[in-house]
Amino acid sequence: MPRRRTVAVSLAGAAVLAALAWATHHQLTAGPVPGAAVEAMVLHDPSDDGEVAAAATALWHGTVLRRTGDRTIAGIPSVRYEVEVGRVFKGVGLAGTVVVTLTPDDRPLRDGARYIFPTVPWQDTARDGHAVLAEAQPRPADDLTAPAAGGGTVAEHWTRLTSGA
Repeated sequence: MPRRRTVAVSLAGAAVLAALAWATHHQLTAGPVPGAAVEAMVLHDPSDDGEVAAAATALWHGTVLRRTGDRTIAGIPSVRYEVEVGRVFKGVGLAGTVVVTLTPDDRPLRDGARYIFPTVPWQDTARDGHAVLAEAQPRPADDLTAPAAGGGTVAEHWTRLTSGA
């Protein structure tokens, strides 16, 4: 009798493990659900310039030319802007005009305004561009020679934060 109980408990345990494995596989391979809330894990403090500079793949100053519309990337809605690249503090190959995306929850950018953009480049044959680093809003920066908090100019502030990058 004890052997039958052991077999029954083992089979029940195997069934539970199989169900968990199936559920996990389903969750990981199902893809985004339209209309579902999306949550991103942020490993930096978006209000700390030093952490933002370290986390961003590219950090640069640019002028917003215009909003070019909305689109969905991997099930995540985004807003697109054309931005003329000015001074690059961190990153490779940034020049000319690039497409920058933000989430619809981010503050909209103003045409003609200048910002410091902490971004992560994304590549897709039809849609290359830069996404603003998660929850790190572009910093308004009309004048790179203006004084920065903590001393020096805005340009010196961002140069200092990216000098080890």
